[in-house]
Amino acid sequence: IGSNNLPIMFAEHLAECRALAGQASEELQRLQTAPEAERPGLSAAAFSLLKQADDSLQSLQLEAKSAPPAERAKLAKEEAVLREELRAKAKELEEARKALLLGAGAGGNTDKLFLAREERRKAAAVTSSLQKGTDRLREANKISAETEDVGVQALQDLRRQREAMIRMKDNTHDVGANLSDAERAVKELDKQSCTVM
Repeated sequence: IGSNNLPIMFAEHLAECRALAGQASEELQRLQTAPEAERPGLSAAAFSLLKQADDSLQSLQLEAKSAPPAERAKLAKEEAVLREELRAKAKELEEARKALLLGAGAGGNTDKLFLAREERRKAAAVTSSLQKGTDRLREANKISAETEDVGVQALQDLRRQREAMIRMKDNTHDVGANLSDAERAVKELDKQSCTVM
């Protein structure tokens, strides 16, 4: 048990989160007065510190979850207070980005930082569901493209078969015409041979 009757690991994560938030605050103060060319880098540095604080907050949340039942309520309260402090820093960063017209290249998205365990679980479930949906759409597009290829191939085969049938019809007509000519020639020969006899 560490200071304020908190478990040592929990107290260490708490201190680390607050130290990182303090460093992020310093970066935010420097961001306000920095030359324009340095602002994206300072914004990204502040975001990086807040991201590290978020990682430490996640460890703190796991520590609170694994604490004895008698301590969980106190640890959950400490974690909630810290989470609100960190969210305030993330909000400060977003406001500074907007005020200074810094885009997405000036660090990552702060919306997913400093979520409660349940919010993280829900966000992960939504992300997983979206990924599955994206995978299904990708597979459907692949099947659609394959089906289109099969359809095009079938149409080409049907066109070739139609052309072959037209040629056969023309050839059959030619054979019929040749047969009629041959019958006339045979009748003509029969007439001549009858007259000769």
